[in-house]
Amino acid sequence: MAHYVGGASGFASRAVDGGVQDAFDIVRRALDSCNAFYTGKMPRHPANEIEIKLPVANAAILRRRLRTLGARAGERLHEANLLFDTADELLRRGEMLLRVRVERPARRVLPSRTHEERIAWLDAWMFPAGKAQRAMVTFKGPPASDARVGSPSRQGRQPGAANYKVRREIEFETSNAAHFREILAALGFRPAFYYEKIRTTYRARRFGHLLVSLDETPAGIFVELEGSPGSIDRAREALGYRAEDVIVLSYGAVYAAYRRAAGLPMTDMLFVRAGKRQRT
Repeated sequence: MAHYVGGASGFASRAVDGGVQDAFDIVRRALDSCNAFYTGKMPRHPANEIEIKLPVANAAILRRRLRTLGARAGERLHEANLLFDTADELLRRGEMLLRVRVERPARRVLPSRTHEERIAWLDAWMFPAGKAQRAMVTFKGPPASDARVGSPSRQGRQPGAANYKVRREIEFETSNAAHFREILAALGFRPAFYYEKIRTTYRARRFGHLLVSLDETPAGIFVELEGSPGSIDRAREALGYRAEDVIVLSYGAVYAAYRRAAGLPMTDMLFVRAGKRQRT
């Protein structure tokens, strides 16, 4: 088991001084250690995640196309996500991500009146006091250097070519999200960005092991394709999209672009009633 001494500043300085790869390794060892200590299990071996996003103008039409292609829908789920980072944004600067996610059936998702109310509601759901809430913990490394060749457009797309977001990923489940958050705080991580979405996952055997996710977010509706480059391309074309439609941005970056286009300051990506001022 790895051990970390010196507090948050020591952790951050080791990662920054050692560069992105050292930062990845340090965070990986931290996750390995705290997860093995708490659950007695180790995360699955890091694997490359290959995915793209596509904008959805009409969700009903897309659902019909998926059914026509033989895709079978899973349960519609409400996801709550919280990204963690160090005080000096070590992970964001290195294009890395450390996330805790919880989910439950999305029967009726009602927006809150204000940003503050929504954060309090999400915290009570994700990290309930005196109750064990299961959660998925994910760490993603920086995008592979060959995943985006050339100069990406404003939306993170490549003109005339279908790009893919390729990242190393470590993922495991914790049985107590509140305890895990305490561990992250001890390692120097603090909440950085909350975001919500409603996700329906589809499986279509004709595209092999491709995972198709229809995401309803405060920034709009998107379909995410995750699998091999070949299966992603076949599904994209079958759904009627061009290579130029591909988005390789994270949801945080997508939401930042959405807020900029609307002339609004950046906030967490939450379901809050329109017209209510959000905290920046």
